[in-house]
Amino acid sequence: MSKKVWNLMYVVGNPAMFTRVTANADNPLSRAEALAAAETVASNGWRVWVEHRDRPERIFESQAEKDHKAAHVAKRLIDFAEANVPGYSAARG
Repeated sequence: MSKKVWNLMYVVGNPAMFTRVTANADNPLSRAEALAAAETVASNGWRVWVEHRDRPERIFESQAEKDHKAAHVAKRLIDFAEANVPGYSAARG
């Protein structure tokens, strides 16, 4: 049984501008290889994460990825409130 079960996924460039997800050409990787590569990619300020190839499990997320996910969740909540809470849009200004 191979220990190479981790996929390195990233978005190249400015996280605010780019959204195309790229998979590392060498996937799957061992845990150590994937984490080392993720740290290198994260040092560029890019969105990067390491996920299991068969399960929805992540063992690493860069700060840029965490910020992106938080902003996405916040936008969805605001959109929901604007559509479903009377007076919400007017109260926000």
